Amino acid sequence: MKQTISRNDKNLEILNNLITSGCYNGYVSPEKFELTRNRFPNNHRLIGVLNDVGSYDLKFVFKYPINVAAKILLVVGILVSMVLLVKGGWMLPMIFVFFGLIIFVDFKIKEKKEIHLLIDKLLEFHKAECN
Repeated sequence: MKQTISRNDKNLEILNNLITSGCYNGYVSPEKFELTRNRFPNNHRLIGVLNDVGSYDLKFVFKYPINVAAKILLVVGILVSMVLLVKGGWMLPMIFVFFGLIIFVDFKIKEKKEIHLLIDKLLEFHKAECN
């Protein structure tokens, strides 16, 4: 299930407060927002894009230099694996698949964690405004 945040003035204000309070770096606009958690090291960002229903779909992606490197390494790994499989070498492609799965699972775990942290902070600011 894709996580969404409803688009309203209160949520836009809370997202701006998250940036001004120092929890996140980034920007918020009516059509899109981009947030990176304020910690080191941080190679990921959360992007919210407005959908047809009127809420933000949350995406979790690598930052700029890492996303390009990951795509290049994926293509090189697939090409090397295909060449080695044709030549009869099974060990290196199995290692590529094993480490690729580890990186994929780690990314998905971080995605759930970061989205959960954002939603928790959002709810925390909602509760603070109500009191």
